[in-house]
Amino acid sequence: MKKIITILLLSSLFSETFIYSAGFRFINVGKATISSIVNDDNQVVINALVESNKFLDRLYKVRDEVKLTVNPEDFSLKKIEKNVLEGNWEKNYIAEIDSNLNINTKDKLIENDKLLFDPISIIYNLRAKELITGKKYQYNILGIDEIKSLATEVKEKETIKVPAGKYQCIKVVPYSTTGDKIFKENGYMTAWFSNDDKKIPVKIELKTNIGNLVLKLKKIIP
Repeated sequence: MKKIITILLLSSLFSETFIYSAGFRFINVGKATISSIVNDDNQVVINALVESNKFLDRLYKVRDEVKLTVNPEDFSLKKIEKNVLEGNWEKNYIAEIDSNLNINTKDKLIENDKLLFDPISIIYNLRAKELITGKKYQYNILGIDEIKSLATEVKEKETIKVPAGKYQCIKVVPYSTTGDKIFKENGYMTAWFSNDDKKIPVKIELKTNIGNLVLKLKKIIP
């Protein structure tokens, strides 16, 4: 009975889908979806997909898929699956984090003793945090066979207009604690969360190798 109640509670908290438009400045180039469900092991599974539209597919096809299995308490990683296609560049990567926090891939075992996150799982972690201006949070990011330190800082509040409506938002900006590159091509991910209890990720800005990709919320499916 307790397990059933736990599953129902987790499902009510984490079963949601965010649908975004994806574009560079004023040019729409595709869409993005970020969703979460609870599996039979009471773990949260987060799926993210960024895909270019038919027009851009002819010039530079993008299909970035990420599936994360995370702990429901803090959204730290238990498993990560990435299938990335950007133009002529393609990469597939799978890693599991064992009970000792070591990283297991197809080819190697990487010793580790830190809780690990992906940029997408950080978004979910931040939704559970107190987002007060000036507050900072530290994370360790798992890249492809590498770990990097990352800090996030809560910045000023902003009014953000997206297809889903107008929101009062809290801006959160990441930065490297070591001066190393955080993401591919020295990229970053800035997020704007609704200034309420839900902390909806209203807008996400990603630096890619072809410019700043902006995701704007279009719809929420509970």
